[in-house]
Amino acid sequence: MNYINKSFLLKLSPYKITVYGIVFWLFLFITTSFKVNHNLDFLSIFFIVINYIFFFLGYFLFKTDSVSINNEKLFFYDQNILKKVLKVVLIIAIFGLLLKFFDKFYLREISISNSVSDNRMLLSQKGPSIISIISAIINPFSFLPLFLYYSIGEKRIKLYIICLFLFLVTIYEFLSTGSRSGIFVVILLLVIYLRYFKKIRLNLKQILLIGTGIFLLGIYSFNMFIDRTKEYTITRDRAVKHILTNAGYNFTLQPKEEAVERIVHTKNELSQSLKTFSLNFVQYYIHGVYEFSFLRKNYKEKFHFGAYTFNILAKFSNIIFRTNFDLKKIQNSPPRIAVYITFFGPLYVDFGWFSIFFMFFLGVYQKNVFKKILKGKVQYLPLFFYFLVINFFMLVVNFIVVAQGIYNIVAFLLFAWFFRILTSKIILKHKGGGYKYFRIIK
Repeated sequence: MNYINKSFLLKLSPYKITVYGIVFWLFLFITTSFKVNHNLDFLSIFFIVINYIFFFLGYFLFKTDSVSINNEKLFFYDQNILKKVLKVVLIIAIFGLLLKFFDKFYLREISISNSVSDNRMLLSQKGPSIISIISAIINPFSFLPLFLYYSIGEKRIKLYIICLFLFLVTIYEFLSTGSRSGIFVVILLLVIYLRYFKKIRLNLKQILLIGTGIFLLGIYSFNMFIDRTKEYTITRDRAVKHILTNAGYNFTLQPKEEAVERIVHTKNELSQSLKTFSLNFVQYYIHGVYEFSFLRKNYKEKFHFGAYTFNILAKFSNIIFRTNFDLKKIQNSPPRIAVYITFFGPLYVDFGWFSIFFMFFLGVYQKNVFKKILKGKVQYLPLFFYFLVINFFMLVVNFIVVAQGIYNIVAFLLFAWFFRILTSKIILKHKGGGYKYFRIIK
């Protein structure tokens, strides 16, 4: 598809997807009832609201050249150029994949046969190295061949299988480390690709069918989780009660006792799984705001000025410039770890109330990227797609911090820069005063 999908972009612009995310969170919040162990306070709610306001101010106040697209099919790059870029990106993606597996499965000795806790312990013990950082930055290039393949629009089954394999193979690593958020991002990006490139055309009936299928798959996987829990609780009812009453996020928000008892005493196993999954999902989805409120009220450490949210910079600085950022101390500085604290929790840890300036410039930058894409700069689309994920889930989790988000962002920025270098005219000045023009890819 060698044109900008204007209708997709206008329906899912950065500010619209942000509003959709807020509305969906509020819908779950209003329609469900939980026992609140740590109440939301006014300042925490105000912090979130004011950060959203500054994001929208940055987005709408940023002045860009007006863009008018009168035709849906705005062509931007010659297919031959895209094919050559695809070849280069394929080489980078394969190299990144091999380097990643070499680092994780050989140097740091994790294994799919190990337990998730064992693999996480191994990764923590070995710590970051220059190889691990480089591989983590290059590895997200595996998302790009499929993007370029769809952009070219030709059907070549072998190439498609290679591109799809590179896109999905990251799930293997996420499975070995128990990263559900990482797997979720891979699936979300694939759905965005398919929708943007019109590989799936969704009407209401198809949306309901797909939604039902995903929901049933979620219930099935959750039922497997119940069975695993049953191994040490002996009975299924005890397993269900254990899941509902011992989750880490029960600290701030937990199911009401009568709801737990009603689910535990449900005789039909399918119905029990459905109720448990639904309740657990909603609790999982909305608890981050309560965790953020607890964080803001109890955070006693100094602010880290980006070292928490953008830890890749601190890691890189320690290795290259021999600085002494205590990465473990920084990551453990919140009063509670390993819980979702919304998009704004990490920003508070880094900048406190000055996070409003970060949100303002995030709005400015996203508007700039959006306008560049409308002008035909396809290289910014992968970054834009990831912004959609970040913005929708702001009230849930910070997808810069989790699911290797910062590495995805850096890789997509490098791709945009790399694409421009490969396809732009490079000007060289002769000693005599003349100029010579050439392209790396013609």
